[in-house]
Amino acid sequence: MVRPSLVLALALELAVAVSGECVAAQSGNLQATGPLRVCARNPRYFTDSSGRAIYLTAAHTWTNLQDIGFTDPPPAFDFDGYLRFLMEHHYNYIRLWRWETPKDIEKDNRIRYSSPHPWRRTGPGLAWDGKPKFDLTTFDEDYFVRMRKRVEAAGDGESMFRSCSLTDGNCNSRIGLAIPST
Repeated sequence: MVRPSLVLALALELAVAVSGECVAAQSGNLQATGPLRVCARNPRYFTDSSGRAIYLTAAHTWTNLQDIGFTDPPPAFDFDGYLRFLMEHHYNYIRLWRWETPKDIEKDNRIRYSSPHPWRRTGPGLAWDGKPKFDLTTFDEDYFVRMRKRVEAAGDGESMFRSCSLTDGNCNSRIGLAIPST
């Protein structure tokens, strides 16, 4: 017996494909062709200049931009292995995450460290992790070189849509810097 939800899904896909405004892309046959926008015919999907419906799929990890771990410095993240995993499983989206604090005490009271960060650590004075304070007027080029290399690597080979989260706000709330809600 065919489930009604399956019939409905197939009918919707056919209707979208026939309309010509947002055609479903075949798995493994996708090339990123510019910025994404909401698909006009079916706002549950995105589209690009190809006009195909694009459903973003991914496998999340916090450590794909910075190294994060229980030691200082944290162990290096195997980014190439992560990309291989994404491609082997036909994922088409990666978001690079930035952890905001270099030393973070989680709810489980374990201390996690992250690096690199966007600014140079030149002081004066020491931050609460015992290292020189960040100079918020001077960028750390190594951080941006890493970001660029990872964005470019994710675009090589099979097509991958990419985004970068430059702040998440979660770390600030754990150290008492959250902006109160109104």
